[in-house]
Amino acid sequence: MTGQDKGIAAQSGQRRVLIVDDEHVIQMLLSSFLGEKGYLPVTASSAEEGLALLDHTAVDIALVDIRLGGMNGIQMLSEIKRKSPETEVVIITSHASLETAIEAIRNGAYDYLIKPFDDLDVIWFTLQRAFERKQLTRKNERLLAALERRNDDLSRAVKRLTSLTNAGRAMSSILDLSELLDYFVQLVSEELGAKRVSLMLLDEETNDLRIAASRGIDEEIIRTSRVKVGEGIAGRVASMGKPMLVKDVQSYPGFSRNMDPTLSGSFISLPIVLSIPIKLQETILGVINVTDRSSDQTFSDDDMSFLYSLAGEAAVAIENAKHFNELQTAYDSLKTSQSQLIVSERLNALGEMAAGVAHDFNNILAGVLGRAQLLLYRLEKSECDNDDIQANLKVIERCALQGAETVRRIQAFTCIRHDTPRESVDMNEIVHDAVEITRHKWKNECEARGIPVTLKMELGQISSVAGNSRELVQAVSNMIFNAVEAMPAGGTLQLKTKQKEDMVLLEISDTGLGLDEHAKNRIFEPFFTTKEKGNGLGLSVVYGIVKQHNGTILIESEKKAGTTFTITLPVQKDKDLHNAITEQVRFETIPSLRIMIVEDDKIIQEVFKEFLRACGHHVTVTSSGEEALSLFMSDSFELVITDLSMGDMSGLSLATQLKAIGPGVRIILCSGWALQQREKELYDAGIDMAIQKPVRLADLERAIEKTMESRVKNCEKFSLDAILPDMK
Repeated sequence: MTGQDKGIAAQSGQRRVLIVDDEHVIQMLLSSFLGEKGYLPVTASSAEEGLALLDHTAVDIALVDIRLGGMNGIQMLSEIKRKSPETEVVIITSHASLETAIEAIRNGAYDYLIKPFDDLDVIWFTLQRAFERKQLTRKNERLLAALERRNDDLSRAVKRLTSLTNAGRAMSSILDLSELLDYFVQLVSEELGAKRVSLMLLDEETNDLRIAASRGIDEEIIRTSRVKVGEGIAGRVASMGKPMLVKDVQSYPGFSRNMDPTLSGSFISLPIVLSIPIKLQETILGVINVTDRSSDQTFSDDDMSFLYSLAGEAAVAIENAKHFNELQTAYDSLKTSQSQLIVSERLNALGEMAAGVAHDFNNILAGVLGRAQLLLYRLEKSECDNDDIQANLKVIERCALQGAETVRRIQAFTCIRHDTPRESVDMNEIVHDAVEITRHKWKNECEARGIPVTLKMELGQISSVAGNSRELVQAVSNMIFNAVEAMPAGGTLQLKTKQKEDMVLLEISDTGLGLDEHAKNRIFEPFFTTKEKGNGLGLSVVYGIVKQHNGTILIESEKKAGTTFTITLPVQKDKDLHNAITEQVRFETIPSLRIMIVEDDKIIQEVFKEFLRACGHHVTVTSSGEEALSLFMSDSFELVITDLSMGDMSGLSLATQLKAIGPGVRIILCSGWALQQREKELYDAGIDMAIQKPVRLADLERAIEKTMESRVKNCEKFSLDAILPDMK
């Protein structure tokens, strides 16, 4: 059948059936029967003849006998499916077998019928079902094609929406105007596939447009081109504030035949042009022109809508960039004019801070000096026993550690330290320690001045909290000092602890002068004070310590009726704690080691040497890095404890050279400098452990133990966890 015949058959809706059988009687029987049923039968006596018919005849269904003269029916089935996949094939045979039936179905046969046919209606029903499946297949294909088209449309819409969102985010983050405009034209060029893009900004003074950013346009044109508002396509767009999609520039009413061809060629490319206003609300900022598409496709309404939305994002970003530039200029001017004032204020703040630090250290030194003198006095009078000596020495030790915490808080204040060590803390013990440390203030000093201060303590049954005991002692001590100073004529100081559910409460009350509302609202601000000679740092330090412990501090006060501060801290949870370090020195836990101490401070040198020798170690001491290297090459040492800052060489440089000579040596860095922001330097230098001065001897012993325990491990990366919590 010719192509014309195929068209006629399709239009008539008749179904064409190919009958392939080498028995003429079967051909005639089936042709006659199917013709009566409305089919157009086509017959062939061999597979080869039938396949030849398929080359120029469209067939809906093929009835194929298995046994044919040349190619058999199964082979023909495979060829039909290759040539015309939509044609349904029904295998017919008078020699049926399970094997041939399975093979036929596997090769794509719709059904398998057995000759002779007792009832020709079976063939009719089979062909009806086969044709229905063919129709369903075609319908499914059409639906799938439509679905694919819709998916493609949706994908393009999602892609453009994503591009708009990403472009808006990107442009909002670009504050340099020229960089922003360049990014925008590049984005337009990529999204629309345009070879030439020009972004023209409006000059309000001259009322013309100039090219501020572009792609694909000559530099000379960019430099010299100007378009008056209302003239040409770009000028008309700027004038009307509406986008234009022009497909025939020559017939466009706004196009002037006398227009400079060089100018028009800079942003008009026949036969299409897309021009979009860049406007913020009703204010025109400029115009974006897009021409000469790489794909040679015309711009569509979707392209215009997309570019219009993109121009809206650009308008906001351009305005933001302009405002930023204006603000930056104003800021620079303000910064310059206020520089002297800032320097002055900074000096004042440093002076206030220095006064507060001096205040805290004077209190600490007063405790140390008072206890030391009292101990010496009692020893001279032979009025001192071992318990008394031990008690006074413990107070001196606590004062020294408290001084170390003051230094560390200063480092934290100046952003040198950021660690927050945690241990199990009994707030009742904190209260006792703070009372002992401040005894010279609330008892000795007040009694000397004839001012009676009565101390009351009501310490309840409470759980432990997670925190730093020395910081908490410092906080409570500051509160006691503050309370005593608030009672210039004497009074009662009361400290009370109790527990409410999972919170521990400490109340510190005085019967002093009290505070008004203004003072209560500002009492925790740095440098705010109600005292004539105060510096306003004590309570701000307390506030900071409490906040670091995830607690709160509240104040209740009335003028001339006293003040109560309530500190609330959460009960300790196991996950809040690091491994605690015992206070007791365990001389027997570490085997004897050959240790070299590199320290230029003679007092620390002697203390470390005597302590480590008492622990059973062989100790060599030097104050020079160069001498340490010489000793290390002439003798064998398992451990080196070195300072960071020395006259001839830093501890890091020494560690690097020691590790190069003997990689197996362990090195502990012991320094008074803050180390928390020098982690990489410490690791690179080969430091195995870092501890900070002042260090308790128990902590030094524990550091040595941890360092030597890790010898069996492969060079672990240094981390701040290596700085033992109680040494921070």
